[in-house]
Amino acid sequence: MNYGYTSMRPDEPFEPFCVGKIFIDQLGDAKLPAFEELIHVLNPEDQVMVPSLVCLGWSFSRIWERWERIRDTGARIVILDWPDSQTMAPELLDRMVHYLQHTQEELKNSGSINVIRRSMAQSGPKPKDIPVEFEEISEKYKQGDISSRGAAEQLHVSHTTFLRWFRTIPLME
Repeated sequence: MNYGYTSMRPDEPFEPFCVGKIFIDQLGDAKLPAFEELIHVLNPEDQVMVPSLVCLGWSFSRIWERWERIRDTGARIVILDWPDSQTMAPELLDRMVHYLQHTQEELKNSGSINVIRRSMAQSGPKPKDIPVEFEEISEKYKQGDISSRGAAEQLHVSHTTFLRWFRTIPLME
């Protein structure tokens, strides 16, 4: 028998994605009543189609937990946004999802995820060094003798960079 499972927002439009009964949980509902109902109706040799792996959860540990519960019934899982899952041996899929969950746990335990997050947060161009002429030119800007664009042009930076420097750098009185 073919079944479908997904989770979605209540206001999200629904389009059937498989033949057979489709079980739908509401995003944010921790009890997952539709998932629990699905588990109770599954038999060996049934097939469960999910539009995407994230329909089973937002972390690999959650995905793996729900994946195992479906597979423990003897049912096969097909991930619709990953066509290879339809022809891949179920055991290989099981190992792959378990590997992803295990890798996430190792990264979490080693602190590598935090290192990756910090490096991503610090990506982008290196901030420009403030030239020595900044103090003199910013004083002219403060007195109204030149515009922010004129000051920026003299310093060879954008006017937004000049204004950011002007707001954050205390000037000598």
